[in-house]
Amino acid sequence: MKRSSLVLFLWIVFTNFTYFQGQETSKYSIANDSINYREKVFLHLDKSYYNAGEDIWFKVYLLNAASHLWDAIRNVVYVDIVGPDNKIIDFKIIRIEDGIGNGDFALPSDLNGGGYTLRAYTNYMRNFDEAYFFRQQIYISPLNFITKSTATALDRNDQVESEVLLEGQMPDLQFFPEGGHLVNDYFNRVGFKIIGADGRSIDIEGVILDDTGVQITEFTSAHLGMGLFDIKPVAGRKYTANILYNNKKYSYDLPQGVNDGIVMRVQELRDYYQINIQTASVKGLNGYVLLGSQRTGTIYNAEINQDKSVAVFKVDKKLLVTGIAQFTLVDEKSKAISERLVFYDDGSSSPQIKIIPTSQTSTKNSTVELSVELDSQGKEISNFGSNMSISVTDLAASSPREHQSDIRTYLLLNSEVKGKIENPGYYFYSEDPKRRQFLDLLMMTQGWRQFIVNDMPRTQGDSFEFVKEMGISVEGEVRKFHNPDRPDVATVKLTFQDSNLMGRLSVKSDEDGGFKFLGLDITEDNKLAFEMVDYERPMKEFAVHLDSIRPAPVSSLKREFRLREATGFEQYLENPHARKGFDTNFENEMMKLIQLDEVLILTEGRSKKKEMDTKRSTNSIYSSVSNTVDFSEIRNQPYPNILAALRARVPGVDVYGGFVTIRGVNSMNSERGTTPLFLLNGVPVNQEAIENVPVWEVDFIDVLKGTRASIFGSEGGNGVIAVYTLTGKELKDQKNRVVGNVLNYQGFYQPRKFYEPAYKNDGLGVNRKKFSTTLHWEPTVKMDTSGKTKVIFPTGTKSSVYKVVIQGITNDGLPLASEIVFEVD
Repeated sequence: MKRSSLVLFLWIVFTNFTYFQGQETSKYSIANDSINYREKVFLHLDKSYYNAGEDIWFKVYLLNAASHLWDAIRNVVYVDIVGPDNKIIDFKIIRIEDGIGNGDFALPSDLNGGGYTLRAYTNYMRNFDEAYFFRQQIYISPLNFITKSTATALDRNDQVESEVLLEGQMPDLQFFPEGGHLVNDYFNRVGFKIIGADGRSIDIEGVILDDTGVQITEFTSAHLGMGLFDIKPVAGRKYTANILYNNKKYSYDLPQGVNDGIVMRVQELRDYYQINIQTASVKGLNGYVLLGSQRTGTIYNAEINQDKSVAVFKVDKKLLVTGIAQFTLVDEKSKAISERLVFYDDGSSSPQIKIIPTSQTSTKNSTVELSVELDSQGKEISNFGSNMSISVTDLAASSPREHQSDIRTYLLLNSEVKGKIENPGYYFYSEDPKRRQFLDLLMMTQGWRQFIVNDMPRTQGDSFEFVKEMGISVEGEVRKFHNPDRPDVATVKLTFQDSNLMGRLSVKSDEDGGFKFLGLDITEDNKLAFEMVDYERPMKEFAVHLDSIRPAPVSSLKREFRLREATGFEQYLENPHARKGFDTNFENEMMKLIQLDEVLILTEGRSKKKEMDTKRSTNSIYSSVSNTVDFSEIRNQPYPNILAALRARVPGVDVYGGFVTIRGVNSMNSERGTTPLFLLNGVPVNQEAIENVPVWEVDFIDVLKGTRASIFGSEGGNGVIAVYTLTGKELKDQKNRVVGNVLNYQGFYQPRKFYEPAYKNDGLGVNRKKFSTTLHWEPTVKMDTSGKTKVIFPTGTKSSVYKVVIQGITNDGLPLASEIVFEVD
């Protein structure tokens, strides 16, 4: 990465006054202040067009907003899906290690079709403007055999009314004088941008008139509703822009000109940026400071020391790194007067990745091998490091690269300005010779006011309101059991499962009953056991109120797909006609799967006794028991451990003061004393291990006495207590309910492994996603130190053209993005 040198080349026109380069003292450096550390989150999705009932696969990249490097410490990212009604339909918590994580969503089969939004953010990012959150819009096609009876007719009526309403709305036309203000009696360059009522850009032509009806100039949009015109406003005059759109005339007022203002004009030349400053003020520019900054920090700081009205700067491009640069002119009181954004691309800051298939055409039911290599451009590569992800999707579900946002466009462009950028890939990958010109036009309009400057974080006193998390936070209150509206004070003991190990923590609640456990590494739907301890009062006098994890509130999201959503989205697909065929095939498959699941539900029921017999025969050597305790109605009660739950439930079993005895048997093992043999799923363990098993994970307990325990020889002389726990599926099927002080809690999501085709048996039960348009998803792809790796995956069972997309980040914080297509025949 280039050093942010403070060398500044200045060219002064019409004057011989001097500039002073000083240390940065302005509040406009807050975005680069280490105290106000920022983060960026990016999601690589397998695609952006889905069917209801499909899966969304994603990789999470969490990076420092300035350096684009990842932190080595563990972190937490929240990912949710927001529906067309701005309501969250699903929510995941993703564990982040070394800046990366991955996950997936199983889309419900009864979703209505339309535009949905994926959001991703950290708790810490909530201290700042919600515009910092990652957002990506996707389109979900409905399964008509499910939704047509309830939603389709209603949606059709709503769409007709919506089309009439939207088509009658006035397009949004905004004007952006370069530098910030329209200054009277000076030539001003003005950018403009116009979008229709559906949120998309439109092309227009128009004229500028003064308040006497005299035409001053004409203007025409040049790219995606954006354009430029020059105007020299006269003091006392007002100006109007008139356009004709959909055979209707619309008028818009231009910003009112000011008499005492600054005109800033920035021009990109081969080796430098030329910045022209003019002021209409009689006070001149003395004491004004021109600041330049990028995400990496301040690149220069120059003060004007004489009372002149014109200045011209030459800023060498060697001072900049690839990305947005912000030039801000502040007065002697550090108040921002003018501002301009530019995008600098040195053409070499993003390494190029080559994807080379062994063959451009592969056969069905075989494999594809891809060689992924860093384009060394003839240079020797060593100690290269990166982390990438790869998706392989049918071209029918893909959109052209110029319409997409990938990790490069997001980190360098989308995340640096507010609002939706239309077709961001165009500004990086198009071969249009006007690409750089239109990118500068984007900086003048959508990037007219760079929002990092004035976005102050949310704080509570001297601290941030939302802290940086290293794990799951469990918060709640201790309350009086018989008066739950009143808080109480006690020591709170928490028992939980942490990365397959049992964990126990304790903390004393504050005077308002509040308590917090921070940084827990617990997985989703964990049950947490709470015990309130006060040596003067029994536990039953306390109750615990647990705060649930809530996603960040959803502001009103302006959607890209509002008018004629299904039809409108087709313009972003590579092959919309083929896509319709896949939609039909997928819907037919899902119809069969739903019917099959309904049959399985009726035929898979088994009695509890058969389930117990199966577990015994699988895990133990005995076949006859003295007593069995079914924990179905016990596991959600607030027992401190299993043995306490057994007390008074089995005749002859005494549990007192940490000791367990089974009456009616003789001690045959002096070393064991009177302690029975403990088995956990058939494996002998000590009493401590049994006490550490959470009550909520127990399925049932067998007690063996006398001759029934003799099968274990002398080890069973004091009787046997055999504990059987629930399986993973049984735990997942438990109802999410709160009983006593055992509560369910959402932890880190456990991502699923991407399915692969099974060729030996093409039945639905084996290959459930046969018609999904995602052929392969691999969230972790790493190159060796020479910048090379191979990716191998099955070709599937159908002939089609597929797109391979690789995205990632190097160890130096440089984004990687590449794609190719290949054919399966």
